[in-house]
Amino acid sequence: MKKTLMILMIAVTLTGLLLHTGCKKSNRYDIVGTWEFTSTLIGQSYTEIYTFSGDNRGGNVLYEGQALGTYSVTGSVFSCTLEYYDIDDDYTVEVYNGSFDHDDAMSGNFTYSVEGYQTVNGTFFADRL
Repeated sequence: MKKTLMILMIAVTLTGLLLHTGCKKSNRYDIVGTWEFTSTLIGQSYTEIYTFSGDNRGGNVLYEGQALGTYSVTGSVFSCTLEYYDIDDDYTVEVYNGSFDHDDAMSGNFTYSVEGYQTVNGTFFADRL
């Protein structure tokens, strides 16, 4: 009886540890901080620095100190939407969808839409600074 109870206690403890570790891994990617995005669009690449403020689930995206949009992270999947008026005062929307390659790198696809023009698609990769 004691041996069965001991085995049962060990099994419950191991199950609890495995579940706790699994829960932690599903939320381990933390985007908060400053990232360098290199985006490729119509054969040309450009680099911009974005700062993500909030928590590892969601918050605001800032560019040069101004909030441009919001982001969300679910597990290793990342998305954000940026909305602003460009230098010509055209309403512009960028939508990024990707995933973490590891803790300090992301990659994926994005769409770039400027008021009055065709929407185009591109790719990006980002590194934490």
